[in-house]
Amino acid sequence: MISLKGIAVLIVSFIASWAATKALIPLLKKRGMLDIPNARSSHEAPIPRGGGLGIICGLMVGTITARVLGMPLPGDELLIGALLIALVGFVDDRFGLLSVAARLALQLAAAGLVVYRSGGLARFPLPEPLDVYLGGLAVPAALLWIIGVTNFYNFLDGIDGFAALQGIVVGLAVGSLNQSGGLFTVIGFTVAGACAGFLIHNWHPAKVFMGDVGSGTLGFLLAALPFQMEPAFRGQTVFLIAICLWFFLSDGVFTILRRLIRGEKVWNAHRSHLYQRLVKTGLRHDQVVLKVTSAAAVLAVLAVISSRLGERSAWWSVVVAAVGSFLAYYGWTWSRERLFTRADQSRLSGTQG
Repeated sequence: MISLKGIAVLIVSFIASWAATKALIPLLKKRGMLDIPNARSSHEAPIPRGGGLGIICGLMVGTITARVLGMPLPGDELLIGALLIALVGFVDDRFGLLSVAARLALQLAAAGLVVYRSGGLARFPLPEPLDVYLGGLAVPAALLWIIGVTNFYNFLDGIDGFAALQGIVVGLAVGSLNQSGGLFTVIGFTVAGACAGFLIHNWHPAKVFMGDVGSGTLGFLLAALPFQMEPAFRGQTVFLIAICLWFFLSDGVFTILRRLIRGEKVWNAHRSHLYQRLVKTGLRHDQVVLKVTSAAAVLAVLAVISSRLGERSAWWSVVVAAVGSFLAYYGWTWSRERLFTRADQSRLSGTQG
């Protein structure tokens, strides 16, 4: 049952994020924090970036509200780590001076703080019988998970509204679990409210972009959240969040592997994620976002139901649904590209004729 306190946190986070983002837009323009379109961009005009500061504001006000209402708060390590990631993101949004190595080192420091205080990932995050004991790999697995999700969330923030709407979906799913004495309600609803307030300004056509300061912080918070729980439940919670973020994580892993096979430098900017390829076939940002995030919402609901049932068969049903949904996502992309290529060839033939 969702508490009135949880709803209050969600509403306050929403209002604070909406108001802060609205105030930030002219300031970002004045400071010259603009995302200038290039060959790899999915937008055509300069748009202010760094609007994720509005999300940070919503998260902070929501957390303060939770404290006033006597709700549980995350550990200091999570808050300090998130602030470090936000600072790294803002510096990169503002100056663009950080190298890939520097960003990874600072992300490792933030993730390392969380893992140092709470321990690693004791079991592999899959249902029985694949939830094997990780032993000496517990800490590396935890660090890889947190840093990986932090970066994937950033990679998938490439079209209007995508990362913000995904944040609402996973935030509501996490918040509805009410685990760890209500801590998940606080974090989940704060994230959902802050993303919703930002989304009003970020919906297609976007007036502002989230930037690294927003996407990196959201990814870090969601990835590090399971480490606020007892070790016995972390694998299950990591699995739940992975399912809620399935289209971000699966697209990210698939695209990296595809680029590695092709011998491309995976750290270079590109437009080869599935969602970007769909936009290149002529779909609007909002068309792609609504379809993909609707499927993500269905998976999130199934994951929450399975978590409450606690049965192995239910968890494996979610795995099957997730794999099937990614195959459908890829199939949709592939078929759209085929049709788009044929249409281009027909237009070219008609011009030559």
